[in-house]
Parts: sequence; structure tokens; C-alpha cells
Amino acid sequence: MQIPFQVKRRGFTLIELLVVIAIIAILIALLLPAVQQAREAARRTQCRNHLKQLGLALHNYHDTFNLLPQGVFGAGTSGTGSPTYHTGFGSEWQGHSVQWMLLPYIDQASLYSQLNQNHAWQEDNSTIAPPSLNNTLNNTKIAPYVCPSDIKMNTAEGTNNYVFSTGPNLGWTDVAAQSVGMFSRRFSKGINDILDGTSNTIAASEIIKSDLDGNTYTFGADFVRSQALPSGFNVVKPTQAQLQAYSAQCAGGTTNHISSAGQNWASPMMYDTLFTTLAPPNPKFHTCHIGGGGRGDGQGFWPARSRHTGGAHTLMGDGAVRFIGDNTDLVLYQNLGTIAGNETVGDF
Repeated sequence: MQIPFQVKRRGFTLIELLVVIAIIAILIALLLPAVQQAREAARRTQCRNHLKQLGLALHNYHDTFNLLPQGVFGAGTSGTGSPTYHTGFGSEWQGHSVQWMLLPYIDQASLYSQLNQNHAWQEDNSTIAPPSLNNTLNNTKIAPYVCPSDIKMNTAEGTNNYVFSTGPNLGWTDVAAQSVGMFSRRFSKGINDILDGTSNTIAASEIIKSDLDGNTYTFGADFVRSQALPSGFNVVKPTQAQLQAYSAQCAGGTTNHISSAGQNWASPMMYDTLFTTLAPPNPKFHTCHIGGGGRGDGQGFWPARSRHTGGAHTLMGDGAVRFIGDNTDLVLYQNLGTIAGNETVGDF
């Protein structure tokens, strides 16, 4: 009787198994960057669309009032327990942001109707009379104000990534001649004031949110406080050398910093809802606050910053969104920040 021939089966050897695992690991390593890039591309598109939405809101606001929103609207109250309203100079930190005024034009009319413009943006009904729900309402998360490419801020407040341009100046200013951008804390502008042309004028851009960690300084996201300007510093359109010198000075004061950038869309302060065009996006200069008493309620160096590689989305006055690179010429970028500088900007 013949015994049937049997095929002897063998399993993988250890070496073969290791080779297969190595090949899979290589494929995953090649695939992950592509997946991450695709996700970032989607986030970047969404971020760009948010700025487009804000541009449309700006123009609808202008159609209604024949003016752009002021960088700081109103003022608020004198403080705890007092219904005395501050509407004069010096109390703008209590006022309301451009984002606040644009709420009806981004499908947030219901929220806008509940906010009390006679009270400071940060006060609630436990500290002021008559009652105001502003503190609670300001915690509302509003999607068009947040760039999905940025980190999430560990706060209950309604955070913000999009900031409006005060031009190539120091931000908050009391001097009309220094109020050269589309938005100002004390002066209202209209489309007719943009003599350089809306397509050649920056309206808004991006910032990155801070982490609220007051113990650790993070370059770019945090700003250094109490840094007086060096002698001879140009308050409008400073030179590259002046900016470098100021940044070097600020580098020595990072222990006195604040980590609140983008903390609230209702706040009218610098690096909450306003920025300057002193330097192109993501500069290697430190963000600095000349004053030291508040969280951006003053002058300083407040540049655009983003988590995108190579630059930041920028809303122009005509509603178009451009991606302006980190390596854009300094003078060109400063010229794009003015509304009536009569500069020749060319291609950018």
C-alpha cells in the first residue's frame, strides 16, 4: 500500500517576520506625513474661508453704517457696583472689539442682541448694576473666529485667531497722524478713507493663541511686558535695525510676560483682536508690550503669526484673502498696512 505524499508546511521564520514588520513600518512612515498634510490642507482652507467670511461681514457692516467698525467701540462702566458709563478717552480697555460689532453679519444676531454695549466686555451680572450678561455671553465659542490649525486654549472664554490691522504703527494710539491703518481705537474709518485702494490694504490677518502659562515664556505666542521703546524708534514704519534692536531688548525681559493672546473675541485689546503690520508674518522678533499694566491695552510690537508653514492668511480691504509669506519685504508689508500712504506696492 502506498503512503500518500504529504507536503510539509512551514511557518514564517523570525527573520521573515521582522522584514514584513519593517516594510509595514516604512509604509506607515511614508503615509503619515501625507495624511497629516492632507488634514492641514483642509484646516488651512477652512481658516482661509473664515477670513473670507469676516471680509464679507466687514463690507456688509460698511453698507449699513457707511463706516468700518472702530477698533474699540464704546467704553463700558467705571467699575464694580457703579452704573456710571465711561465713554471718554482712557477707558477703551473696557470697550468692545470689531468682532463684537460684526456678530449680526456672521449669523450671530441673536447673541449680539443680548450683549450690553453700555457695559465693559468682561463684566458680569454679579459685579455691576444694572445687570449685564456679557461675561457669560463672551464665553460663547464662535467657529468663524477660530483657526483649526492652531492649538486649543484651555479656557472657558470664547477664543479668537483673527485680528484687524491698525497699520504699521504701535497699535493703540491717541494721535490721528499715527492712525494709519484700517482700524483704530479712537478714529473711525470708511472705504473712502482707503486712498491706496482696498486691494492694496491689509484689513486683517492671523495670530496664534497663547497657552495661559504665566510661568513659561513661549516665543511668538506670549508677549513681553514693560519694554520702553529705544531712543529714536520710529513710531510709524520703523526700520529693520530698529525692530531688531527692540527685539533684543525684549529678549532680556521675558520673565515678565503674559500668555493671553487670542483669549477673547470680545476684547478690543492688542493681540486679542488687533495687530500691527510693522513686520511680515511670523517674524523672528519678540512680541512686546510697551506698558505693563494690562493684557495688550497699549502700544508695542504686535505682528501677525500663524501655525501655517511659510506665512499667514491675510484679508485685504476688498475682501480677497491672500497668503502672505514670512519672507515678504519689510517695507512692502508696511506699505500694505497703510490706507493713505500713496506708496507703490507692486506684486506681492
